[in-house]
Amino acid sequence: MPSRNGTYKKKLKPAPIIHWLLIFLKFLLSPLVILGDSFRAKKMLDKVWLFSFFLFMTVVMILTGCGIVVTEAPLLKTLKMMTTVSENNEVLAGDIQPIIRLINKYALIYNVDPNLVFAMIKTESNFNPRAVSSHGARGLMQIMPEVWREFSNSSCSGRHSNQFICPAGDKCIYSPEANIRVGTEYFHSLLLKYDGRVDLALEAYNAGISNVTPGAAPKYKETRGYVESIVTFWKEVRKDTIDQQLKLAMVLQQGLKWLFGITFLCWLILFWWASRKLFAK
Repeated sequence: MPSRNGTYKKKLKPAPIIHWLLIFLKFLLSPLVILGDSFRAKKMLDKVWLFSFFLFMTVVMILTGCGIVVTEAPLLKTLKMMTTVSENNEVLAGDIQPIIRLINKYALIYNVDPNLVFAMIKTESNFNPRAVSSHGARGLMQIMPEVWREFSNSSCSGRHSNQFICPAGDKCIYSPEANIRVGTEYFHSLLLKYDGRVDLALEAYNAGISNVTPGAAPKYKETRGYVESIVTFWKEVRKDTIDQQLKLAMVLQQGLKWLFGITFLCWLILFWWASRKLFAK
């Protein structure tokens, strides 16, 4: 409109931040506005409030659906870890270190509990990829050269200095990824051989298949300590992982309950508003 002096005044628009803040407030307050409107005389409500309310309900329902999917994962993981021994595809909590990522990767491929592989590496080499035992075992999982040749399909002999990676590169026995891959595959083959018996598989891994007699105690004192040490540490790691998964599941479940409650309340508000404004005589 022209002003008294004949000039035109521009209509002032709210700043972008204020504009979006108002939209967000309408979004949050829409359930209360709809509820309050149901008690008013029969008047037309601004459609913006109705749109905001339906948008609010849609967002909450989407979050509820996503919450159901997200919550299911840690619960299934925890249940599986509590009911299985060796056939476990779990990912260790705190997957931030390269070695742990490799453990997770190959434990999943070869269907071995990564907590068990973690315990083996801790006991075998204490996470030193250049470790060499007095018997000639090498790398993170202390693989013997004959086992390496059988499972690695690599030209690396393992006889070179442990201070460097040989020309085989990522197929060198001292390569963390190659070592974990071969060690996990070999241990998986032992689990299959001994029908999932972790103790016998560990005994064979340490002392050799020819020195394992099912039903009898391990042949060597060192092997007995080895098996006991790994199983004890494995149980501790599994317990910590299960505890973390349960805590995460409980937090997600609590959030899901709140989302479901908000969704149900919104439907009640909508039903009450429709019965008062649309269907009332």
